[in-house]
Amino acid sequence: MELQDLETRLGLEKAAPAVMPSYDPVEKLLIVLLPGQPLASAHFLSLPVRDFLQRASLLEGNVTVASFPECASPDPEAFAEMIAMTQSQETAEQELQVYCPLGGLNGAPSIVMIDQNADLLDFMQARLGMQGYDVLPAQDGLEGLHLIREASPDLVITELTLPALDGYQLIHRIRQSRELNRSCKIMVLTDLGLDREVSKCFDLGVSDVIRKPFSPVELEARIRRLLA
Repeated sequence: MELQDLETRLGLEKAAPAVMPSYDPVEKLLIVLLPGQPLASAHFLSLPVRDFLQRASLLEGNVTVASFPECASPDPEAFAEMIAMTQSQETAEQELQVYCPLGGLNGAPSIVMIDQNADLLDFMQARLGMQGYDVLPAQDGLEGLHLIREASPDLVITELTLPALDGYQLIHRIRQSRELNRSCKIMVLTDLGLDREVSKCFDLGVSDVIRKPFSPVELEARIRRLLA
């Protein structure tokens, strides 16, 4: 009955043309398949799945989102690795995790991170720097745009609420400018959490959206996925 209710709930979402839930009562493992959906859509749809399970008091473990073959080949080893990661991860509030294959990144990808919070910038610059990323911080949209023009980064991580030039304007300029690296990945890390704001970000060409407060582990996993 709960699976039927979940199918009905997801059927109301425009981005879910097909939903295939399956439950293993022995392992207590629920798998929701969304055939043909990219990772961005799968992640977006995982939010109502989690909310539905939490309201029904059915969610006791973790939630993992993946897209095959975007993250890995759809073979038994990849599925086993994803399930093992889900079961071993300890989270307090059923945070969403993004699965990507084991292994590191080659080289030292550059990241421009834009946020008004100087403490957050310092923390993430130190944390990501220890993992080999070259992180360039900025506290407003114009400063971030200057860094993007100078550094031509592999990834831009931006807040939406910024002084001088807000996140929406920044994203639009990146995607429309002939001078900037329009193919760079863009991730939004924001306090804003309305569905229409998330949808607008994807419409502008954003690769991923993470709401604050966030898990640094989840953020790092998504960065690895985007830059893999």
